[in-house]
Amino acid sequence: MKSLSIMAVVVLSALVVGCAATPGAGSWQCAANGLVNAHYTGGASAMIHLQGFSSGGQYPVKMNEQGTEASGTTANGTPFVCKKLP
Repeated sequence: MKSLSIMAVVVLSALVVGCAATPGAGSWQCAANGLVNAHYTGGASAMIHLQGFSSGGQYPVKMNEQGTEASGTTANGTPFVCKKLP
């Protein structure tokens, strides 16, 4: 029984690690006028922090067909683009 429990833990650990990867993950670089900080990993939204604001926010992005560029607009209308680095 003990070896069965250990095997179950190993299998479940492998499943969790396999599911943790974000599709499109990799290095991305974002740009916007007044950009202080940005974080994007290839998902449905990007964290964008602009000058004049105490913190950033999560904003939806639209990915291009090639999956190499995601763009969106912040709440104050500032457009931003995040490009996947080679």
